[in-house]
Order: sequence, then C-alpha cells, then structure tokens
Amino acid sequence: MKRYANIKKLLKNMKERQKEGNSNDKWQPFSTNINENEKTLRQQLGTSQDVMFTKFTIKLQNGDRLSAMLVAIDGLVKEDAKRDNVLKPLIENPLQEKLNKDLKQIQERLSTKKATLEDNLSKAVFQILKAKALLIVDGFNNGLLITIEGFETRAIEEPDTEQAVRGAREGFIESTGVNVSLLRRRVAHPSLRFETIEIGKFSQTGVTIAYIKDIVDLDLVQRVKHRLDKIKVDSISSSGDVEQLIEDHPYSILPTIGNTERPDKAAALLMEGRVLLLIDGNPFCLYVPHLFLESFQNIEDYNSRPYYSSFIRLLRFLAFFISISFPALYISVLNFNKSLIPSDMIVPLIQARETVPFPLAMEVIMMILMFEVVREAGVRLPKQLGSALSIVGALILGDVSVSAGLVGAPTIVIVSISYIAAFVITPIADVTALIRIGLFIASSVFGSYGLCMAMLGLLTHMVSLTSLGVPYMTPFSPSHFQDWKDGIIRFPTKLLKQRPKSIPNQRTTRMKSLPKTGDKQ
Repeated sequence: MKRYANIKKLLKNMKERQKEGNSNDKWQPFSTNINENEKTLRQQLGTSQDVMFTKFTIKLQNGDRLSAMLVAIDGLVKEDAKRDNVLKPLIENPLQEKLNKDLKQIQERLSTKKATLEDNLSKAVFQILKAKALLIVDGFNNGLLITIEGFETRAIEEPDTEQAVRGAREGFIESTGVNVSLLRRRVAHPSLRFETIEIGKFSQTGVTIAYIKDIVDLDLVQRVKHRLDKIKVDSISSSGDVEQLIEDHPYSILPTIGNTERPDKAAALLMEGRVLLLIDGNPFCLYVPHLFLESFQNIEDYNSRPYYSSFIRLLRFLAFFISISFPALYISVLNFNKSLIPSDMIVPLIQARETVPFPLAMEVIMMILMFEVVREAGVRLPKQLGSALSIVGALILGDVSVSAGLVGAPTIVIVSISYIAAFVITPIADVTALIRIGLFIASSVFGSYGLCMAMLGLLTHMVSLTSLGVPYMTPFSPSHFQDWKDGIIRFPTKLLKQRPKSIPNQRTTRMKSLPKTGDKQ
C-alpha cells in the first residue's frame, strides 16, 4: 500500500510539472549573455521570416560599447518609431560610463509611449507576439518591453448593422485601444475603469472589462470576472465564443448577452450600470445584463421626440408577433378552424388551393425554407449579387410559383409578410425564424390548441431566463413599474429621472435638477 501511495504521489507530481511546463506564465530568467538570450528566443519564436532580430551597439562616454538587440515582429510594430524612438537615441547619444543593473538609464533615454522592465523571458516572448518590442543588452539579466505597436487598423465608420438617421457616425473597430478611446471621449470620468484578461492558451486574446465604478453593481462585475476566469480554451476567435461561454443558459435559443457596434450606445449602457466586454480583434462589444425588451429599443429612439419613438416601438412589438405567428395562424384557421374565415374570403381561398398539388402544411413549410435559403444567399453573396438575387428570388418564388400552380397566392402573401415583419426587429431576426418554425409545427399538428400551448411554453421559458443573474423579462416579470416609462412606450426625457431598477446599480438618480418649463433668462 505504501509503495502504491508513493507511485500515486509521483504520478501526481509529474502531472503538476507537466501542467506548469505548458503554462504561458512559467518562469524563465534572462541570461547575462546576449548570445544565450538570442538562442533561447530563436528556439521559442522559430525561424519565421517576420521575426526581426536587430543587433546594434550602445556607446558609452568612456568609449566602450555594449552589444544590444531589439526583437520584434515585422508588421506589428512601427518601423519609424523603432528607428527614431529606440535605435537612434541609443546609437547616436553616448550613455554614462556606469549603467544601472536594471536598464533604467536606457529606459529613460527612449522616447516611446511605454517601456517596462521584464525579468521573465517566457513572458517576454508572448509580449513580443502581442506587438511589443524587446530590448536586450549584453551583461544584464533582464529586458525592456517597448510599446511601439503599428499594425494596420480599419478606419472608424458607421456600422452597417446599426445605422441611425440622427446620431453619431462612429462604430467600434477591431482594435481594443481605439475602442477604449471612443468610450473615454463619451464618459470622461475617473470612475470609468478598464481591466484586461487574456483568454486562450494559444490565441492569448485580450478581453477588456469596462464599467463605471460609482454606478455599476460590484457583485455583477465579480460575476463577470469569475465567468471569464473559468474559461480554459485553446483559442478565442470572436465575441460569439465569449458570449456562449459565459451566458447563464447556453442551450436557449434566446440571447441573454447583448452586443453592439455603436460607441454611443455602449456609453449609454455604461451609464445604466452595465458591464461591457471588448474583445481584441472584434468590433462587436458585448454587454450584460441584456433584457428581452432591449431587442425592441434603438439608440435612435432617444434622439427623436417621444411620441414617434413610442409609435415605432409599438410597431416593433406588432411586427414580432406577426413574424412568429402568421404562418401558424394561417394553417390553424384553414385546417382546424374554418369557421373563423370571413365568408367573403372562403371562395378565393378555395380557388387558390385547387391547383396546388401539395398539402397545406407542406406548402407553407416549403415556402418558409425557400425564403430562408434566399435570405441566407443574399447575406453571404457580395452586395451587387445579393441585391440581384433578392429581386430574382422574389420573382421566382412569387409570380412563377403561383403561375405554375406549385404554391397558392395566399401562402406567398402570408409567408412574405412574416419575413418582412422580421426585418423590423433585426437584433432577434434569427431567433424569430426558429420560433416561427416551432409555432408552425405545433399549429399544423394540434391546431389552435397547439399554437396556444406553444406560445405559453415559450413565454414560460422566457420568464425563467436570466442574464448574469438578472431576470431576462424584467421589468415585466418581475415587475418594476417605474421602468415602464421606458418600456413598450417612451415617456419624455424629463420624466426619466431615475436609472432602471431592472439593472442593478449603486446610483439610482440620473437627473438631480432640470430647468422649469417657461423659465426666462
């Protein structure tokens, strides 16, 4: 037994050492010999042609010279900054005879945005791969990580997915640094905090957590950090990966984590007490908590007067109901509840069905799937081809199908209205398509009873969802009557003095004083 325990202990120690050896944070000290450091770096970085080892000498005032080397990745650092801010100051201007042991004198000589000392060679390798430059000097057992990143970035422009008639024309891009600056411009307060966590053993993707310390519920921030710390994957390729790994209900068809490309919307979310997640290399910003009601709201609602904004919101709710239920209601009425059809419409409907060789359920589901095929093809193709396909597809599915007697004209109208209504609520257009098919199947099998039970089941599921602990259907379930002022309809801005109670926060008051109506200066 003792021998077995020793073997078990030995295997446990081997696993722990193997785990430490695979860690990106393992300790590996610098050597005082620059050639040994170069050999180690070449072994870890490989022989890739984009890895640059720039060797030069640093002059001292007594005439001596020190061998130095700058290691960087071509394309990730600025060549002019590397030449003018690092190499020239060290080559042309002699340093003092005696240097500090930690390269501080060299650090002060550089005219760069940021330069930090690093004692861990293994950690320095990963920083090189993240657009830093490493300066090594012969005789010193540490290095200098220099920030001179200069990779190409996309210009700031309005996002195609969230266009506004009256609003800012800026959108997030793939650079987290630029996205952080866009938020800083809109929330110029020291309470705005950014914390970065690296996720992915190989990708080392930076995920930046943004929140306003004096407004956000700190328990919510801790829950977000805990979820991110639990992610142990090889790579993070997009914001969708992070979204699916930290959400409360990963098997639900409804999204409980929101996303946006607009900095003005992100800043407004911060002011409500939300937590933002900026993923490096992705223009979409995630935010929690996300409520179902927000799928029917738009940042432009607050740039317009409340009356038209309220009308548009009511229209969005109506469009959602039409989109998910019209095909189900159509087959339910024709197959199970013919008495609900007005007498004037019975004859046209019967005549339209006489030439169709397929059952009604097959006819409707065939048209739903064909509309999905055309929509997906239009999205994936280039813009010029996509618009042409939409026109040709509509003609084929509409006029030609009816003329050939394959599909009835009423079916084309019902399915078309259902899909057009879904375009009004683009944030949940994909969810709407799945709900539409689910309700149609229930209605085609059990009629109006199946439709009612499916709707009740959907509502029960929605009420049970949470977004990082916050109920998904709030402010309706649980009810917060104060938040109804900015719910289905929008009250005037002067009446929205309090932050939403649906969102946990520390500072409930949003407006302390307002000018009185009719005040004269």
